[in-house]
Amino acid sequence: MRTRRQRAADAAIEVIAEQGMRGLTHRAVDARAGLPPGSTSSCFRTRLALLDGVLKRMLELDEASLVQLPADAWSSREQVTATLVGLLEHWLGPARARTRARMELYLDAAGSTLLRTELDTASERFLRLAADGMRAVGVPDAGNAARMLVAQLDGVLFDALARSSPAADGGAWLRYAAETIMRGAPPTDHERERGRG
Repeated sequence: MRTRRQRAADAAIEVIAEQGMRGLTHRAVDARAGLPPGSTSSCFRTRLALLDGVLKRMLELDEASLVQLPADAWSSREQVTATLVGLLEHWLGPARARTRARMELYLDAAGSTLLRTELDTASERFLRLAADGMRAVGVPDAGNAARMLVAQLDGVLFDALARSSPAADGGAWLRYAAETIMRGAPPTDHERERGRG
């Protein structure tokens, strides 16, 4: 069962996704969450505290979905492609509001050092996971490969959210995007050896 704080943070994510940052008020969150007036304010005294709560909740939800990845998620290039398709489908399906809110937060964070720091901390966690995965597959320079992977995934997500991308075509476009991203990753030592033989 979600706490009142979690309900408020979840509702704030939905408000940001639907109305942008300008629509985010304590009152709007109360209404969206179906909470009595003043409830969100009692959980998050200021707008900055509310944004911090949103970021923490998003991180909590993201980490919960990432721990559900199959054990072999990073076992081969093909498996990484399948994992990326699953993540993209999740982020553009059940977690679409959270994905849209994240994009809104990134755009808004340019003017807020504190918000930028919080977002960077959350991004670093995901980059480390991606680097560990790229390393497990055997991709050299895993740190830079992970950074490129995340940037490309963000591009696919932004495209799907910003316009009517063919993301609802049964996943074919998302599969194509994931395959293209993985084809662009540097070859592993094993792949280079096979290419010579």
